[in-house]
Amino acid sequence: MNPVFRFIDWMLREHGAFVSGLFVYVAVPFIVCHLGRRAKRKKPKGNHTFILVIIRPPTGLTGVPPVIR
Repeated sequence: MNPVFRFIDWMLREHGAFVSGLFVYVAVPFIVCHLGRRAKRKKPKGNHTFILVIIRPPTGLTGVPPVIR
């Protein structure tokens, strides 16, 4: 295993920017693919709870912002 670690260490030392760019170029589509598969999975049927939160400002506002001096 030592030669493998030395090779990886040399690759990162000599071509670190290229290797990291390649990793990002490959990793992003890989992550998107797996998230897409997860979304396509069949969801169990049953009762679902839906919570809707509505936040409204207080009704006493006049629409004029306060003056800061």
